[in-house]
Amino acid sequence: MPTLNSTKSRINITLSATLLLTLFSCDNSEKTSEKQVQDSIVEAVAIVEPTIEEEEGNKINYDETKVLRQVFVLSRAGTEIKQQADKGAKTLGRYEYGTKLDVIEDTKNWLGVRDRITREYIKNGNKIESTGWEKVYVLKDAVGSIDEIALLPSDLNIITLLTVNDKTENFETGKELERFFKFELVDKEIFESKKSSAVSYLLVDTNDIKKKNGVIQLKCQAKVRKYVDKPYAEEDRQIYKYEGQLGFLNQYLISGSYYESSDYTFVDKSSGEQTQSFGDFPNISPDKKHIIAIYANPYETTADLELYSIIDRKIKHKMNASFKNWMPSLEPGEMFWSSDTYLYIAVNHAKSFWKQDGNLNDNCQYLRIKVL
Repeated sequence: MPTLNSTKSRINITLSATLLLTLFSCDNSEKTSEKQVQDSIVEAVAIVEPTIEEEEGNKINYDETKVLRQVFVLSRAGTEIKQQADKGAKTLGRYEYGTKLDVIEDTKNWLGVRDRITREYIKNGNKIESTGWEKVYVLKDAVGSIDEIALLPSDLNIITLLTVNDKTENFETGKELERFFKFELVDKEIFESKKSSAVSYLLVDTNDIKKKNGVIQLKCQAKVRKYVDKPYAEEDRQIYKYEGQLGFLNQYLISGSYYESSDYTFVDKSSGEQTQSFGDFPNISPDKKHIIAIYANPYETTADLELYSIIDRKIKHKMNASFKNWMPSLEPGEMFWSSDTYLYIAVNHAKSFWKQDGNLNDNCQYLRIKVL
């Protein structure tokens, strides 16, 4: 296979030969002009095109490659992806903090990992893009176990999306959000101690209102509102659950589970109309002035937070934000308002939300949020 140096040598030889022939023609013909000499040089340069080899890289067969273990990037600055186990080797990109890697080779200072690499090369004068499985390398001291991935205070308020007054902004690399909330990491002991001061206004009267034959009937003053399950309707699947009622808002609370989504909905006890839907459980603040719902988005691996205000028993949407670095625990009782006016949440770094076996990571951290 020709090397880059041998290609350069052939280019130089071709150029030299072309120039000599051109100069020889100038000496033997009075009709040869300076412009013709320049055109000949340009033509000689134009016909030479270096080739980027398609075979570059350590190609592997995905199905025949044994994964030794999985590791996670622990360097906060990320770590470089090298083509060979050498600091001077070609850099193919960078893995971000928390990225999960499949290890297929273990050396003293380097790990070979399996990944899909996209390359560009030139073939027959055409630029071609190709993606395939390769073995690439990372420094061993830049990676570790999933339990070592942790949130820092600076991670908590970084968002990728913000919606205020129906105007949505996206932030590809993240943006700090400071105008709505104050975030703090707290110890597990503090989190557990605050459960005794948890505040909830939901009356769980599920023994009084029960589902019968897949149907929930909510008796309102103006009409009866019905919710009918469709458990076998595939993409139109819907299953409902009565959660309880909120007396001071005059609302029933219904949760719905669908084909690829879920929600919580308020139903007005007087009109029987749906008044507000939330992406997750609506947590009402102790002073009855705010509602926060936080959805652990498995598709974007973000915490999708909704903030509402309550004024004269009317609910008004204030903002939505998707937080880049953390996701809330899905276990019941791991999110609550305390009488100290903070919302407490058990969370994981978004990169460690799931363990290697696909189950939820129960090695949580804890944060609290104050509405400003």
